[in-house]
Amino acid sequence: MFRTGSLLTTAVFGLAGFAFPERTIDYLKRFVLAGYENPEDLVASDWYVSFTRWSSLLVAVGALLEFAVDRRDERAEAAARSEPPEEGEQPEEE
Repeated sequence: MFRTGSLLTTAVFGLAGFAFPERTIDYLKRFVLAGYENPEDLVASDWYVSFTRWSSLLVAVGALLEFAVDRRDERAEAAARSEPPEEGEQPEEE
């Protein structure tokens, strides 16, 4: 359950970074440049804003794909547990 929440949170933050790259950069400047004077005076280059946008999208897509794979694996395991054993096989003990 924790892993699912973590993946979905990562996807949400990735989508937010894609939708609002300037705000994401401003937010991160406060943490990364905490020891510097006047970090708010720094202006990100256009290429950096684009890079932030697309890398955030990749993070979101990666998290959503991992979430989908986890769900598929959980369903496959549940289906395997619910199937009766075939003739000649020993039932699995839990």
